[in-house]
Amino acid sequence: MTELEHRPRTAPAAAPLPARTAVVGCGRMGSALVQAALSQGLEVVAGVRGHQVRRPGVPPGVAQMEPREAVAEAELVVLAVPPGLPLREAAEDLRPALAGKVVVELSNPLMRWRGMPAPRGPFGPSEAERLAQRLPRARIAKALNTVSAKALRRIGTVGPSADDHRVSVPVAADDPEARRTVCAWVEALGFDSVPAGPLTQARSLEHLAQLLCHIDMEAGRTGLVGCRIVRP
Repeated sequence: MTELEHRPRTAPAAAPLPARTAVVGCGRMGSALVQAALSQGLEVVAGVRGHQVRRPGVPPGVAQMEPREAVAEAELVVLAVPPGLPLREAAEDLRPALAGKVVVELSNPLMRWRGMPAPRGPFGPSEAERLAQRLPRARIAKALNTVSAKALRRIGTVGPSADDHRVSVPVAADDPEARRTVCAWVEALGFDSVPAGPLTQARSLEHLAQLLCHIDMEAGRTGLVGCRIVRP
């Protein structure tokens, strides 16, 4: 072997964590994500409509704001909004505020029947790609669509997993810096972040989520099925 072959591999430098993250939408997934971030000591705010009324899923220690205000306060934005019309409406409403922001899209197309894939095929655009078309000035990433709300709620209630037992979370984005930022935040949540290439790979991630949902149904709907991606 040459001297070069003997040199150990060096991992790329991790991106700094965003100072504050805004989670827009506090349904099952959004509220679970807010609680997970809070349990890991991450700075997070909740963006909800009608913020004057406290949402049951938002912990007392988390500020609850109107979505535009929450986005303005954050460096990283997670749109925890259902796919289709709700996501389109959120993108339209927040378009000016999201310019220049790193934005995570985590939805999956809905399956119409048990065991049947969603209508979009592997060559159709993903929700994240459609979002990027609507928000050309935002830096869109696809992540956390392969993790359930139940798995997120377990963060902070069970001991930390060993590195070789952490659930993997693939992250796809066209902007390399945005991808590194989201990977750093995913790691801070306690997952194993996996850079998954450009945003077109979000199509594959949505299909991976469908496969995991099917496996979970076969396992009795535990809500805890995830994947571990082993890399050299």
